[in-house]
Amino acid sequence: MGRKLIVAVLCGGPSSEYEVSLNSGRNVFKFIDRKKFLPTLVILQKDFSLRIGSQTLPFPSGLRRFDVVFNALHGQFGEDGVLQSILDLIRIPYTGSDTASSFIGMDKWLSKLFFNKSGLVVPSSRLFKQKEFPEKVKFPLVAKPRRGGSSVGVELIYSRKQLKKTFEKIWKSGDDVILERYIRGRELTVGVIEKKGKIISLPVIEIVPKKRHKFFDYQAKYLPGHSDEIVPAPISRSLAGRLQRSAIQAHKSLECSVYSRSDFMVLGKKIYILEVNTLPGLTQNSLVPKAAQAAGMSFGDLITLIIKSSLERF
Repeated sequence: MGRKLIVAVLCGGPSSEYEVSLNSGRNVFKFIDRKKFLPTLVILQKDFSLRIGSQTLPFPSGLRRFDVVFNALHGQFGEDGVLQSILDLIRIPYTGSDTASSFIGMDKWLSKLFFNKSGLVVPSSRLFKQKEFPEKVKFPLVAKPRRGGSSVGVELIYSRKQLKKTFEKIWKSGDDVILERYIRGRELTVGVIEKKGKIISLPVIEIVPKKRHKFFDYQAKYLPGHSDEIVPAPISRSLAGRLQRSAIQAHKSLECSVYSRSDFMVLGKKIYILEVNTLPGLTQNSLVPKAAQAAGMSFGDLITLIIKSSLERF
């Protein structure tokens, strides 16, 4: 029997998704199989130092002591290819997709171009750069930052006043704005995971936000009781199959690695892809662990598979 792998469960980071990342990291640290791995919870502080218990280490050199980094960061820096490029540079293996796929996946506008090229259907949309503002629009519509995750900054817009306020908020963060047709359909999501080189789709989940939420926003995603996630989704076998194939197609179109989650809207017989999350959340309320559990995979087994599949790339 070989020695146990020394794993840094890296969470925190400089993005607005700091708290979500802490929850993911702590959950991974709690359930990781200690018969196979020696985990350490490593918190990346907003000043880019590493905190391990009461000890503070420099980033990234403080990670050299580990065999692999379990990337539980979310949002900018952890999910957009920056961390991945740094770890590639110092030759430390990490979980999830590589630098290029992470960069593309974090850029919602760029992702759409790849989805279109692969034959997936995306809602009609327009990109507005800093200080560009639309003259004529048809409400309701969805406004979202070009980059970012966890539905941070995403708004369902009903008026020109709300539109202007949302644009100013996104511009203030330094990002561009995507305006997207609002698809008034069913919201479904599909996780995929790679096992021994094969991409496997997990059961489809339907997301039904509570009445106080008009869509699956940040609070609906992460606060208990703010949405119903039904797994497996109450849909036909035919539609489930189409969604699962589309999730695999989306995963391949961005050349993702190890695992991802694709979000869809279904209206009538038409499937629209919204985005691919190249680094899905792993909190108690996160969707990929729920789908894995529905497929008969415990959270600990999911973590083990993510680490083992990731190491096959290095």
